[in-house]
Amino acid sequence: MAESNWDIQEVKDLKKKRLFHIDIMVFFMLVLLAFYIEAGGRGDVLLGLCCAFLWLWAASMFYSVKTGKAFGTTTNQLVQDFDREQKGEKQWKRKTIGEAVFLSIAALGFTILLVVLDFNSPSLSFTPIAFSIIANWVGFNIGELIRMNNL
Repeated sequence: MAESNWDIQEVKDLKKKRLFHIDIMVFFMLVLLAFYIEAGGRGDVLLGLCCAFLWLWAASMFYSVKTGKAFGTTTNQLVQDFDREQKGEKQWKRKTIGEAVFLSIAALGFTILLVVLDFNSPSLSFTPIAFSIIANWVGFNIGELIRMNNL
């Protein structure tokens, strides 16, 4: 690992800011999901939106690997640049390609489910969906905070 000129406290602050942005976005999406389900929204539309989101996320990761440019807000770009410099180009690229392939497989799975499943009979219930989202959200936050403290 090469000597870097990054201020660790500044990087921690940037990562906290990025985590806060992610938390606000997840909370906003959870509220929108609650309204959508209460209004009698259809499951196929919801799964289609999830598919589109996963495909776009995977494409942005492949774009970052191909061009070497970070994608997203300025805060996110700085954090990605730090991670790339800290881990080394080869290891960062390997990790990012692995994440992008995993997201592509997940998106493909959701797309197959969208085509195969019959969405006419079941109705959506907010409670199990909300619990799974909140549990993942809490786990993600704990993992990010641990990684921030390990810098």
